Amino acid sequence: MSQYLAGNATVTNGSPTVTGTNTLWLANVTAGDSFTIASTGVMYDVASVDSDTQVTLSVAYAGVTASGAVYTIARDFTSPDDFPEMSQGDIETATIFTRAIRKIQGKISALVSDISGKANQATTYTETEVDSLLDDKADISGQVFTGDIAAPKITASTGILFGTDTAAANTLDDYEEGTWTPTMAGLTLTTAEGSYIKVGSLVTANFRINSTSKTSTSLAAIGGLPFNRDAAVLNRTAGFLNFSGNTAPAYLLFSSADSTVNFREMAGAAELSITQVSGNQNFATLVYRAA
Repeated sequence: MSQYLAGNATVTNGSPTVTGTNTLWLANVTAGDSFTIASTGVMYDVASVDSDTQVTLSVAYAGVTASGAVYTIARDFTSPDDFPEMSQGDIETATIFTRAIRKIQGKISALVSDISGKANQATTYTETEVDSLLDDKADISGQVFTGDIAAPKITASTGILFGTDTAAANTLDDYEEGTWTPTMAGLTLTTAEGSYIKVGSLVTANFRINSTSKTSTSLAAIGGLPFNRDAAVLNRTAGFLNFSGNTAPAYLLFSSADSTVNFREMAGAAELSITQVSGNQNFATLVYRAA
């Protein structure tokens, strides 16, 4: 659809009413189209089409009063942004082009302002996300995604809930892996190695220790745990020994301090001393709930 140019138009300074001569505006013009008097360089939006010979502009005409003037009404616009388009044979193309550029400039300014506001909130965007913002200022809140989401890293600052669950206690808010150094008060360890994985509050920690033999009645207790035990959990069992050079089979039990685990005999449940544990290599796995 090209411009509508039939007939002539009469405009009055300070009035939004435009009167036509030999015009058929009802069938050819729509509210939202752009009206201009030739050679004025100013376009106005059509607010309403009142009859074949009358339209009302969205604002009062600010130019010089003119009768029987050459005019044009632009009817082609891009979707969804409504930038004016031009067709072969159109007049006032410079005016249409200028109006389109100004609308594009306004759109870009609004997007830059929006992105700047989000950047000030310490939001990090990937190149793909910026492209999406420039396209339609996409907001993914409330969206449902299926399939794989390709991203360098997805950060959930307040945790993750699965399915329809909304309970705060069920929020997965931590995952980490690391190393730790087991210690034993009263005994110098020649080997002391440890690693752990923490998912939520559940800790799985492994360690390997070795030492020279030492005579001491002090209890053999492993310290240096990556996390203290949750004191609210009544069961103090900590884990099991994968391999132990001790003569008496043993398991591991949290002390009352919740920050160390003691060696305890399988039979009789007596706690082992440093004398019984030293000089031997021990591999163990601890599984417990962190504070």
